[in-house]
Amino acid sequence: MNKNLFRLAGWSAILSAIATIVGAVTLVIFFSVGDPYGKINDVSSVIIGLTAILILFALYQIHRVSAPTVSLIAFLTGAVAMLIAAVLQALLILSGTNFGTIVTVMFGVFGASLLTFNWLANSNRTLPRALAWTGIAAGLGYVLVTAGFLLGGPYDMLTYIGGAFSVIAYPVWGFWIGRIWLRNANG
Repeated sequence: MNKNLFRLAGWSAILSAIATIVGAVTLVIFFSVGDPYGKINDVSSVIIGLTAILILFALYQIHRVSAPTVSLIAFLTGAVAMLIAAVLQALLILSGTNFGTIVTVMFGVFGASLLTFNWLANSNRTLPRALAWTGIAAGLGYVLVTAGFLLGGPYDMLTYIGGAFSVIAYPVWGFWIGRIWLRNANG
């Protein structure tokens, strides 16, 4: 285990969890009040996108020996999706160009990667079982948000259900795995 990688991934997971909470709160406020809360939500999305790449790389390192092909695909698709999401959200912040549907789909791809890695972790017992199931719930939440958004728009029931799953499960998962990685890197 590369201690520096897991230290960085641990802090990235915690920062990503915080950004998810900030993003969720500011999104709700934005729909009630308006800006600057929309911009804060967009910045949170950029942070989640960039930190997710490190998180996925650490998960790939854990699973690359036991599931080389699946873990590589999960890493590459998730990392590319989150890089695209971060760049598009940065363009929204800087120029006002909205790529909402594409960004939502990219977060859905990230959710599929989370589902895959946490399913592997549950199967191979590379993470505590409850943590893996929390990660599965978080990944499923992102996938459901995307499905709901594509099928019925932002007010679809699947969008709400997926949003609740991801906004609750992902921060719990992020803080938890972040603490584990930091403890292992420092111990």
